Amino acid sequence: MSRLPRLLASATALVLATAAGARAESHVRAGFCAGFGMGLESVSWNDVSDERRVEASGVVTARAGWALKPTLVAGVEFWGWAKEYEVLTSSGGVPVNVQLSATTAALTWYPGADGIFFRLGAGLAYGKVDIDAPSGSGAAAAETGSKTGLAVLFAPGYEFRVTKHFALGAQGDIVYMGLSEPLDDAFGYGLNVQFNWYW
Repeated sequence: MSRLPRLLASATALVLATAAGARAESHVRAGFCAGFGMGLESVSWNDVSDERRVEASGVVTARAGWALKPTLVAGVEFWGWAKEYEVLTSSGGVPVNVQLSATTAALTWYPGADGIFFRLGAGLAYGKVDIDAPSGSGAAAAETGSKTGLAVLFAPGYEFRVTKHFALGAQGDIVYMGLSEPLDDAFGYGLNVQFNWYW
C-alpha cells in the first residue's frame, strides 16, 4: 500500500474512532468557518483521440465561509487534483502531467443543524496538460495546453464536532468540469477526510 492510501486510512480510522469513543460537542455555526481535506479521487475525460480516459490520484480541498444560520453556510470551495502517467508510443513512454481544479461559490446545508451536510456549488474549472514529448515520439502536440470552463460541485457528507470549534468529517465529491480539448468534459468522484473549524 502506498503512502497516500495509508495516510487516508489512518485519518479515516481517526474520524471513526473519535466519533465512536468521544463525547460529541454540539454543532454551533454562527459565523466564520474554514477547513481543508484530502482524499482519493477518480477522474475521467475525453482525450484528443475522443477516448474516455480514467485516472485515480490524490485530491485536496479547501473552504472558507460564513454561517448565514445554523443550518446554512455560504462560502467558497476549492478542489484540486493532479496525475502524472505515461502514454506508450512507438518510441517508448511519454510522460504526461494533468492538473485539474475547481473553484466554486457554494452553499452547505446541515439538515436539523446536525452533522449531516449537503454541499452544492458552481464556478470556474481549470485544466492543464503538460506532455514531455521527445522528438520523434509521435505524441500529439495538441494535447499540451490549458483550458477554463464551468465547474459544478455536489458533496454530501458528515462531520463530528470534536471540540467547540473543531470538527472531523468525511465527504464524497462529485465534480463536473466543462472543459474543451485536451480535457473534454472532465468528471471526478471520490472520498476525502475533512478538517473544519468554526468560530
